[in-house]
Amino acid sequence: MKRFSVITVCLNEAKSIRATCDSICRQSFKDFEWIVIDGASTDGTKELLNEYRSSIHLLVSEPDKGIYNAMNKGASKATGTYIIFMNGGDCFASSEALELASQAKSAQLLYGDVYLGNQNGELEIYPNIIGPGYLLNKMIPHQSTFYERATFEAFGGYDESFEIAADYDLNARLLETESVSYCHILHPIAIFDLKGISNSKDFRSLRKQENHRIRKKYFKNYRYSMKCLRQEITNFINRG
Repeated sequence: MKRFSVITVCLNEAKSIRATCDSICRQSFKDFEWIVIDGASTDGTKELLNEYRSSIHLLVSEPDKGIYNAMNKGASKATGTYIIFMNGGDCFASSEALELASQAKSAQLLYGDVYLGNQNGELEIYPNIIGPGYLLNKMIPHQSTFYERATFEAFGGYDESFEIAADYDLNARLLETESVSYCHILHPIAIFDLKGISNSKDFRSLRKQENHRIRKKYFKNYRYSMKCLRQEITNFINRG
């Protein structure tokens, strides 16, 4: 069994997938498998992926039902002890990222720090202890999160009813409700793209709706806050 399963989900990522592929192939730690789930790209992504075919352990290219459906599909095919999602456009922070993660204390969830925007960007450092309510206003991105595969499977993986916030939902579920064991990797693991969907103005309304749904589910204090009430009113007006 491999130590890690690195899962890459992509759809029409020809402009950015090479950086992801190079980032994965440059890892000094080699005890990992690389699984690629392509959503039947038509822009040359598949042809580019074929350049890395000798390094890809499993390549699937077929239509899917969205990013989290594809991520769950990748997880279902993984065999590593831990899984991490490094999707099209995502990159490891350095060639030592997996090596550093391999040295972490075993836990059901491992998470490392991230550079914001690029390798020269601000370093976001997460706490060693994630106290109750921490995730109410903070999120740990999937690019720097390693899930014990057995834990990911036991708790149902990503909730595919979410379009853009299922990774937030999963972390809140595991850390706030299920109290899984975790360990902070004291090093940068990934680069967080500030131009991604999670920060896009085009998805601002949907992001607020999905985050509201998650916060109502896992954070009791939020349910009785003015912020919650305002979002409920906004949702009501939008439905009308």
